[in-house]
Amino acid sequence: MRSISLWLRCGTLGALLGAAQLAAQEPNANPSAGPTRAQLEQAGATIRAINVTVENVFDPSNPAEDKALYRWANRVHVLTRQTVVEDILLFSEGERFVARLLDESARALRGRGFISEATVEPGSYDAATNSVDVNVHIRDSWSLALDLKLNRSGGQTEWGIGLSDGNLFGTGKTLEIGYESEIDRDQALLGYSDGNVFGSRVQLTALFANASDGHRRQLRVERPFFSLDTRWSLGGSIHDEERVDTMYDLGEEIDEFGHDLEAVGVQGGWSRGVVEGHTQRWLAGFASEEHTFRTTLDVPQPLLLPPDRKLVYPWLGWQWLEDDYREMTELNDMGRTEDVSLGSQLFVSLGFAKERYGSDRDATLFELSAEKGWEPGGPGRLLLLRTGASTRHEDLGYRDSQVYFTGEYYRRNLGRHLFSVSLEALATDDLDPENQVLLGGDNGLRGYPIRYQAGESRVVLNVEQRFFTELYPWRLFRVGWAMFGDIGKVGGRDPRATEPVGTLYDIGAGLRLSSPRASGRNVVHVDLAFPLNGPKDIDSVQFVIETKGSF
Repeated sequence: MRSISLWLRCGTLGALLGAAQLAAQEPNANPSAGPTRAQLEQAGATIRAINVTVENVFDPSNPAEDKALYRWANRVHVLTRQTVVEDILLFSEGERFVARLLDESARALRGRGFISEATVEPGSYDAATNSVDVNVHIRDSWSLALDLKLNRSGGQTEWGIGLSDGNLFGTGKTLEIGYESEIDRDQALLGYSDGNVFGSRVQLTALFANASDGHRRQLRVERPFFSLDTRWSLGGSIHDEERVDTMYDLGEEIDEFGHDLEAVGVQGGWSRGVVEGHTQRWLAGFASEEHTFRTTLDVPQPLLLPPDRKLVYPWLGWQWLEDDYREMTELNDMGRTEDVSLGSQLFVSLGFAKERYGSDRDATLFELSAEKGWEPGGPGRLLLLRTGASTRHEDLGYRDSQVYFTGEYYRRNLGRHLFSVSLEALATDDLDPENQVLLGGDNGLRGYPIRYQAGESRVVLNVEQRFFTELYPWRLFRVGWAMFGDIGKVGGRDPRATEPVGTLYDIGAGLRLSSPRASGRNVVHVDLAFPLNGPKDIDSVQFVIETKGSF
């Protein structure tokens, strides 16, 4: 193997000798590739330069994309600015080379919707100065879009039209304007977000919406834990909303009431950073949320009008994150790299609302969540589990208690295709009256109307065989399809609704469309679902068109 010349400098000689010895022992080392990541890190190499390459949406070196339409699209697309990419990276020139930060930076880049693919790898190495280049390669997504929305599920249709840009003039900022007609309301909205305000780590999100039943104003400014090794965070948010909450039974509206919400919060956190492959964060904040309920002109005497509620409380929290990720493809998307966390993630918080702080009652608020992933039997099999609970303890006992569990199992089969099983369970007790536990076509039971059953608990099992094809029409859309079966049941009794009808079943099949060229990760579902044991008053076939965040 080609020897590496050593620069004899105090403090680095031993590390460099160790790196050279490691390189000589590594059986898969490529003599022409230079030191590996592990060798560079062990040697204490520094980052000499960061070379950023931004590729356009279409690749003209590919004959299939060397067409007039694609060349025109590349010309009118504004490439992501190099400074935007550098602001997302978790390392800088002159810093010590840390292999983990390259992987985490690639995940952070792929997490931005305007970047379709990203790789971050070490480049040329200079043994004399013990320094290395880092090469960052990204491919842009098409970010300017005429947003046309058409969702039909359970006999209900939603539509919308708008214009958005997820990478405004190549700055990484998002601006959207649109009009939506949804099941509960029509609304015109304006949204703006910036993931790196003035090149900093501060993030800003603002949303303004005028709706047929009120309005919504949201503003959040935060310097978050932007990496596993981030040592502190600080931020605040404001939420002002006026809306009408509608209650459902058998897919029909049965009750409604006005709901005004005002919420303000500030929070911060501290961490020691990554220690032995995990990070712990200590969190604290202060929150105020006020819910006011009223009758509406359409329903002057609702079946159940919730009492007003105001909670003002400080809170303390703790978070544990384990650095264990896998890069996968053809899982919940098509044609993109998906970053899947297998590491343990834990979160717990306690809040203490007091009348002397401005609350209308004394209460203790508790929240817990946990998740973990495995590859049982090795690559090609994946198990993801999530669970959590929340409650509020008042003088008369526990209120609005919820416990949830979700499990997802994936197994690669039939070559590159995928078999998946998902289970979701929710149990509640003494819910706040504005909340409902619903089951129907909009949350897993595709053969039935939306919001069809109401109760106090819910269990849904979904089984799918997913097929990923080689079809790539116009080099714009990836095409897949699925066969599925759903089983769902609601338990308990919502006092406003009829008695649940028991366990419901459906089967079906559908088309999946996804565009690796477009910003965001959206999959269009076109499904035909057949209820197997539903009442005779529902349609024997449900035609569903909707956009989801996964396959």
